[in-house]
Amino acid sequence: MGKPLPETLQKIAARVEAQKAAYLKKKEELLAAAKANEAKIQERAKKYAAEYVSQTKAEIDAENKATAEGAFYVPAEAKFAFVIRTKGTNKLHPDVRKILHLFRLNQKHNAIFVRLNKATIEMLKRVTPQVAFGYPSVDMVRKLIYKLGTANLNGQRIPIADNQIIKVALGHLCIESVEDLAHEIYTVGPNFAAANRFLAVFKLHAPKGGYKKINRAYVEGGDYGNREHLIDELIERMI
Repeated sequence: MGKPLPETLQKIAARVEAQKAAYLKKKEELLAAAKANEAKIQERAKKYAAEYVSQTKAEIDAENKATAEGAFYVPAEAKFAFVIRTKGTNKLHPDVRKILHLFRLNQKHNAIFVRLNKATIEMLKRVTPQVAFGYPSVDMVRKLIYKLGTANLNGQRIPIADNQIIKVALGHLCIESVEDLAHEIYTVGPNFAAANRFLAVFKLHAPKGGYKKINRAYVEGGDYGNREHLIDELIERMI
C-alpha cells in the first residue's frame, strides 16, 4: 500500500478536481444555452417564413380580386429601398456629393438600405442619375446579408461570421441572428435604424455583363434610377 500524499498535494489535487468539475459544468451549461438559442432562432425563422408566405398570398388575392372586379390593383407603397451607386465622382454638384455622403455611398458600387420617407425620397430624386435603386425581395435581402454582410463596429468592418456578433450588438433589441436582422430590414421594423447602422456599406462588384447605358434612365432602357421590384436582377449580377 503506497504512502498517502502529503496534505499540501492532496489540497492541490482536490482543487484541480474541483476546477475540472466546475469547467465541465460550465461547458455543459454553455452547450445547453447554445442549443436553446439555436432552437429559438430556428423557431423565429419558421415564423418569419410563414409571415412572408402569408403576405405574398394576401397581395396575390388582392390583385386577383381587383382584376375580377375590373379595377386596378394598387400595391402598398414600398417602405425601404436598396440603393446602389453606379457612377464615380467626376463633376458632381456639391449638393449631390453631400447627399451621397449622407447615404454613405462614397464609392462606386457601394450600396445600402434606405428607409423611404418624404425626406429620403427627395434626396433620391436629387441623386437619381448617380444610383440604381429598387425594392428587393426578402430572399435577396437575406442573400445580401448572408453573402456580403459585414458589421460596422467602432468604425471597423467586421465579417458577420456567425450570429454571435449580431446578438452581442443588437440582442437587447431582440435581433439575435441573420434571420432577425433580415426581417427587421425587410419589414422596416421599429429597430430598422439600429439594424441598418449595424450593417456596414455593402461593397458590390461591377455587374456581370456590364451596364447597358449608364447615362440613361432605367425606364428608357438604361441603368440609373428606380427599378422598383426588378432590382433583384441587378443585385444578383453584382454579388
